[in-house]
Amino acid sequence: MTLCAELAAVLARELSSGNRLGQAPHRAGWPQPDSLFAALRDDFKSDLAHLPACLQHGYCNDPHYGWYEELYCRDHHHLLVAGVPKPGRR
Repeated sequence: MTLCAELAAVLARELSSGNRLGQAPHRAGWPQPDSLFAALRDDFKSDLAHLPACLQHGYCNDPHYGWYEELYCRDHHHLLVAGVPKPGRR
């Protein structure tokens, strides 16, 4: 399975920067029924300042979910997450 082009471009930059996949893209059925989900082991390393308009960057520092940062594509409902929760950080 392949993430949408917008997230696939971020994923490719992350992998070329030395980040590694913790979970390959797979159909998660969450947050939408058609969603694909992938997880990077480390926090995002690439510059996220100039993302396509459809990508929303956020933080999910909740141990229940198990990641620190996330990129969600509002057009395709795909989710790329990165890192692990960091207690005491935003």
